[in-house]
Amino acid sequence: QYSTKEDKYEEEIKLLTDKLKEAETRAEFAERSVAKLEKTIDDLEENLASAKEENVGIHQVLDQTLLELNNL
Repeated sequence: QYSTKEDKYEEEIKLLTDKLKEAETRAEFAERSVAKLEKTIDDLEENLASAKEENVGIHQVLDQTLLELNNL
């Protein structure tokens, strides 16, 4: 009877250990995925800032050109 209980507990420990390993593996993968996504966000934010700066420059040139055309 004790041997049967011991076998059940050992099997349960093995099952829980396997589940823990799987959960740790999933957590590591999720952490790597988050890091990649954060880098992508940083890159996109940098690209957006550059595009906004470029847009401001284009607007300034356009405004100056329109002023010059109006003064002709």
